Amino acid sequence: MVNIRVGTCSWTDPTLLSCGRFYPDSARSAEARLHYYSSQFDIVEVDSSYYSLPSERTGYLWAQRTGENFTFDVKAFRLFTQHSTPLDSLPKDLRQELTPALQQKANLYYRDMPGELTDELWR
Repeated sequence: MVNIRVGTCSWTDPTLLSCGRFYPDSARSAEARLHYYSSQFDIVEVDSSYYSLPSERTGYLWAQRTGENFTFDVKAFRLFTQHSTPLDSLPKDLRQELTPALQQKANLYYRDMPGELTDELWR
């Protein structure tokens, strides 16, 4: 048997917010919107992870605000998909570990990263 899950690309999608028909008036914060969204759908795409890796705390809070069977379809971080990645979108602690030459670049590619740092990004 195949399970098909239906959701949207974000619980903060501008269309969902501006239409005025999806969220109740009481769902004013991102937290309240995620909680309500998860009562209507059982999956959501996290698009923001393409631009910046979510922190462990953020992931924990997302899980706390949704049900046990809710699924987050997390978009791959752009560095992992071989796209140009602004240096400031890397976690601060990893930026500090880059060689001085890499720290001077505006954008990086996965191939530019030292192996030990790419390993750390995958953790």
